Amino acid sequence: MDLGYLKIKIDIKSEYDEYKKKYDFKRKEIKKEEIKKIFEGFKEFFKLDGNFKFKETDHTMIAEYRDHAITLDIDIYKNTDAPGFDIEGLIKTYEKEVYEFVVAGITGDDTSHAPYIDDQERMIQETRKFKEFLEGDSTFTYRYIVKGSEKSYGTMQEMMLGL
Repeated sequence: MDLGYLKIKIDIKSEYDEYKKKYDFKRKEIKKEEIKKIFEGFKEFFKLDGNFKFKETDHTMIAEYRDHAITLDIDIYKNTDAPGFDIEGLIKTYEKEVYEFVVAGITGDDTSHAPYIDDQERMIQETRKFKEFLEGDSTFTYRYIVKGSEKSYGTMQEMMLGL
């Protein structure tokens, strides 16, 4: 057993674990902020009219007008803990229609690994990606997409208008 090689492998794994933990924390914070924006955008869309009343729970926001409701439903905990940046939710109309939507997190550094790459090289590449993300070197945006539709929108209000 080569101790120098063993130490290098341990260093790579330690650095990977450290940056992955920081990356996951920041990813979850970004998703929480975007979920907050989704709820705010939904509320603002109906608030402009001035006639809607709102009810809110942990996972839903309901816009009511004359005993008819439009519901935004997002499982906050499931979405926050899910890998990646995508957020999924539902909009239920008073006519009992259900629209599934995805708020897709799009990064400018989506790189795939070669299929033959070993674990050490994969950890090195992912650590580099984590560092770039944490330092703000990678571009990141969200797009709102109704499942089954080709269109994407920049905000919740735009998506609501598209429905």
